[in-house]
Amino acid sequence: MKKIISIFISFFIFQFLNASSEPILVSESTVILDFQQTKEFYYSFAEGDEIILDLEMVKGKHIKEIEITETPSNSVFSDFKVRELKGKRVMIRNKGIYKLRFYSSSLTRRVCKIKIHRIPSSESTKDFNTNWKWEVQKDTVYIPYTIDSITGYNTVKYTERKKELVSSEKVEEILFDKVQRVHSYYNENPSRTYLKVDMPQSINTYFKEENVIAWAYWIGVGKEAEEAYNRNVSAVTETLKGVASFYSSPLGGLAVGAISKLMMPNIGEDVSYYFIPDYNNLQLFFNQQSFSIFDQGKGIAAYGRKTRNNQGTFYIGLHNDNQMTGINVTVKIVVIKEVKIYEDKEYQKEREEPITLTLNKERMRVNETKIRVPVE
Repeated sequence: MKKIISIFISFFIFQFLNASSEPILVSESTVILDFQQTKEFYYSFAEGDEIILDLEMVKGKHIKEIEITETPSNSVFSDFKVRELKGKRVMIRNKGIYKLRFYSSSLTRRVCKIKIHRIPSSESTKDFNTNWKWEVQKDTVYIPYTIDSITGYNTVKYTERKKELVSSEKVEEILFDKVQRVHSYYNENPSRTYLKVDMPQSINTYFKEENVIAWAYWIGVGKEAEEAYNRNVSAVTETLKGVASFYSSPLGGLAVGAISKLMMPNIGEDVSYYFIPDYNNLQLFFNQQSFSIFDQGKGIAAYGRKTRNNQGTFYIGLHNDNQMTGINVTVKIVVIKEVKIYEDKEYQKEREEPITLTLNKERMRVNETKIRVPVE
């Protein structure tokens, strides 16, 4: 009886071993690789599985590199310049995902046929599913950070300095008062002459600003014009009696717009005058060529108000067209300056400054990672 039982057990073990060692086809495919190309395949294997790898070259001499890696980075097999594999066996120690990588560095295309079998370690893993799936793994991390918390306020006294305007006034200044001889046409001297006018330069410093804002002129010929101007002076003096005013001349009143008309002479010789912007045009004036101007006129006397050409140099050209008689021309220019004075003034002030406390805190963050896992 014992002999029969022993024979039965031996037969059962023999049948079990034969069943568990039967190779199971996992994959059969053709791999095509071009220059510097890599292809990867993923499979699940059970613990104790034995992989049987067969490779046959269809086109080309060899494959540059073959590697089997237990993901993520544990290499379990690699080979280089593989021409052929017949029944290459690789033991699987751990259940998991395995990557089969094929790489070619050849300039010409490589084609090979691949067969992958597995031999399960036991009957229980014979029907193991070699497919895989994506699984999202979540990892919670805590990130430290600091934050300032206001716990109160301190009153801080400080001095603030400001630049402030302390005075602003308009000032009358006689810039020009000259008598210029202009010869007759047939005189041996030229019948054209000029006067150079240099306008006051602006002053712009930290504490003072001084600029010409307007100016007025008077051009008159002979005693008749002089007498007419003196009558204007008398009229302005009479008008300003007992009145506080920064201007005192007819041209000052004209420049600021307080006077619109001046008395003019009725008889006398006349003169042609030209306000010429620069020296080059002055030369054209003397050569009796076309030249640029910004004002002109002709008469026994003339006056005017200007708010432009307040800076730099210009010229007044005078021309006497009388053939026999020379003339004396009086030219007067009065400018109005605006003068501003500044001072630095100090003010005692207060401000509230926060009292802060730095707190250490942590912020939770959940990282998600997508990984391959066995189907079962």
